Amino acid sequence: MMMKIVKFLRRPKWRFGAYSVLVMSILIAIGVLTNIVIDSLETAYGWRRDYSFNGYTATGEETQAALDTLTEPVTLYLLYSGGDMDSQLYEVLLKYRQLNPLIIVKPIDLVRNPGFVTLFEGDLQSSVTADSVVVSCETTGNYRILDYSDFLTQGYNIETGEFEIEGLAYEKSVTEAIVYVSQTDVPMIGISQGHGELSTDTLATLIEFLKSNSYDVETVDLLSGDTLDGIDLLLIADPYKDFTAGEIETMKAFARNGGSFFVIRDYTDPLDLTNYQSLLRSYGVVPLAGVAVASEEDAGSYYGERIYLLPYFNSLDMTVPLIQSGMDVLLLVGACAFEPPEQTDASLSAVTVLKSGKNAYLRDPSTADGSIEYQEGDLRGELTLAVLAARMHSDGTVSRMFAIGNSTVFTDEYIYQRTFNQQFIMQLMGELLPQKTVTLNIIAKTALHPGLTVQSAAPAIALLAALPALILLLALYVLLPRRNR
Repeated sequence: MMMKIVKFLRRPKWRFGAYSVLVMSILIAIGVLTNIVIDSLETAYGWRRDYSFNGYTATGEETQAALDTLTEPVTLYLLYSGGDMDSQLYEVLLKYRQLNPLIIVKPIDLVRNPGFVTLFEGDLQSSVTADSVVVSCETTGNYRILDYSDFLTQGYNIETGEFEIEGLAYEKSVTEAIVYVSQTDVPMIGISQGHGELSTDTLATLIEFLKSNSYDVETVDLLSGDTLDGIDLLLIADPYKDFTAGEIETMKAFARNGGSFFVIRDYTDPLDLTNYQSLLRSYGVVPLAGVAVASEEDAGSYYGERIYLLPYFNSLDMTVPLIQSGMDVLLLVGACAFEPPEQTDASLSAVTVLKSGKNAYLRDPSTADGSIEYQEGDLRGELTLAVLAARMHSDGTVSRMFAIGNSTVFTDEYIYQRTFNQQFIMQLMGELLPQKTVTLNIIAKTALHPGLTVQSAAPAIALLAALPALILLLALYVLLPRRNR
C-alpha cells in the first residue's frame, strides 16, 4: 500500500502539478495565520506604530498622566451606520485601550442596534450621528457626546474669506471627555430668570451643549424664592429689569463662597440698572453704550458686514491653547464693548479676553439716520469685547466673572457649526470652574498634508538633465561596439 502511494506521488503530473499547489496552499495558510496572530498581538499590546505624516493616533504625556488617574472603567462607543465605520477614528480609540485597561472600546452599528440610545438619559437620541463617539462612565452616570465637529479644527482664511479645516483634535477631545465623565462632582450652572433675561428657549443651544458636556443646568429666580445653594456658576444673560438690593446681597454672599458669574450683554441692554451695574463694577466690568463696528482698514477683523466681528484673542492662560491650535475664531454679531479693565483694588484682577481691530468704533444705532458709518465724536480705537475678572475675598476664596458683549455667539446654531465657540466655551468653563472642569493643553494635529515646496531649483534641473544624458550614454554603450562589426 505504501509503495503504491510513493509511486503515485512520483508521477510527473503529481510532482509538477498538484504537489506545487499543495505546497503553495500551505504557505498561503501559514502567511494568513501569521498575519492574523501578529495583528492580534499588535492590537493587544500596542505594537502598531503610526507612521502617518501627522501622527494622528499618537498621544502625549498629558494624555498618559490623565489616564493614569482613572479608577473606574470608561467605555468609548464608536457609532457607525450600516458597516461603514470610520477606521481612522477606530484606530485612535484602540490606542486609548492600549494606554489603560480600564478603557473599553465598543463599535456600535446603529442600524443593527437602534435601541442603543435608550441606554442613556436625556436627548442623546437627537444628538448622536454616525461617526460619533459616546464617552460613558457607568459608575458616575456621566457621558459626553463627541461628533464630527469635535474632531476637526477650522481656521479663517483671510484671502478667501472662508473657514477651512486645519487640524485634527482627536486626542484633546477624547482625553478631556474621558477624564470629565469619570468625575463624581458635576458642576451646576444656574440661569438667572425674573428680570427679562434671555429665556431658556433662546439659550437652548447653549444649554444643550453644556448638558452634553456633563454640566447640570437649572433656572434660578431669586425674586420667587429660589436660592443659590448648590450653584457653582450663575449665568446672567441680558437682564432688562434691575435686581433688588436683597438679590445683589445674595449674589455677593454667593461670590464670597467661591461662586462665579457668566455675564452676557448686547448693545440693546439698558445701562441704567443701578444695582446690577454695581455688581459688574465690583469686578471691573463697565459696559459702554453703542454697537461695535469694525473699520475697513482692519482686514480680517470682520466677516462680510462690519458689525460681524471676528475678535482677536489676547494671549492668556485661557486662550493660549486655542491660539496654538488655530482655534481662535469667533463671530460676534452686533457686539457691545466695555471700558478697558483696570485693577481698582489689590483684591481684583481683570483682563481683556477678546478685542476688536485697532480702528474699530462704537456707533449709536438709534441716531436719526441709523447709519453705522463713523461719525465725529464716536469712541474709536481697539475695543474690549470680553473681560475676565477674579476677586479674592478675605478668607482666600476666589470668585470669578466673565462678561462678553454679545449673545448670538452662544445662541446661534450657525455659529456653533462654523466657528470655535464650543472650544471657547469649554476653555471658559475651565477658567470659571477650575476645580470642576477638565481642559488639557493638547495641540491639534495637522489635518492636511502640507504641499511640497522646492527650496532650490538646481537639484531638480540637474535631475531632469541627468535622465536623458544617462539614456544617451547607455545607447552609446550598446551601439558603439556594433558599429565595428
